[in-house]
Amino acid sequence: MHTKLIEFQNTKDQNLRGILTLPSDEIKKGVICLHGFERCATTEKKFKEFVDRLAEEMIATLRFDFSGCGLSDGDFKFTTIEKQGEEFFYAIKKFEEKIENHEFSVIAHSLGACVLANQIENIREKIKKIILIAPALNQKNLLRYWFVASQMKRSNPNVEITWDNYKNYFNEEEFQKDCAKNDKMTKTNYINSEYFLSGKDFDFSDRFQENNNVLHVHGDKDLVVPIKSLNVEFKNQIIIENGDHDLEKPNQMEQWMQKGVDFLLE
Repeated sequence: MHTKLIEFQNTKDQNLRGILTLPSDEIKKGVICLHGFERCATTEKKFKEFVDRLAEEMIATLRFDFSGCGLSDGDFKFTTIEKQGEEFFYAIKKFEEKIENHEFSVIAHSLGACVLANQIENIREKIKKIILIAPALNQKNLLRYWFVASQMKRSNPNVEITWDNYKNYFNEEEFQKDCAKNDKMTKTNYINSEYFLSGKDFDFSDRFQENNNVLHVHGDKDLVVPIKSLNVEFKNQIIIENGDHDLEKPNQMEQWMQKGVDFLLE
């Protein structure tokens, strides 16, 4: 197995970086890893362990970070799903150069599933298999759910907000005003209104209605992206017992990782 840092640019001439992992023998196929909101594919445990297993099967991988995340340049403030979709497209071109146009698959976590959905019509014929981990496809309702949970944590922390009750506390007018605010603070960054305004009415579930080549992995205790948020039924599915949103704890990865590798090898 060989690994190396690679760089390529987005439309803003910002350097994006990723880790290319090549098997020690002839490449059979490839896999690209897409991380979630404010995460980084280059260093997340689940991606690192997954690509190590794939290398043993002679599968090349690219786990890269979107602009403003991880190893890549840029300001996270200007993130949008569309912008990340464009960066994903450039990553594909770079990866195809490295693996000499072998077929490739995609594994996407959380918001990464929306990024994949953003480009799916342009690349559907290229992709062999897809693994979606806790896909945040229903942005329309998830953004409203997260808004209520955030508001209630400040105003009445004794109330537990769930997917089943958030609409009881939701105010559309207040939500729209909140979406229009600039320089909102995330966990580690500022982010502009364009991210929320461009995504608040999208549900990408319809992009995966035909999903025979998709494996859906989801934790049954995922409070960030509840499994009930999905408006699509996946034919191939692994529900992780006591699984959270990241699915990186050893007892959680034991439930899905090797099955994910086997799915890509089929």
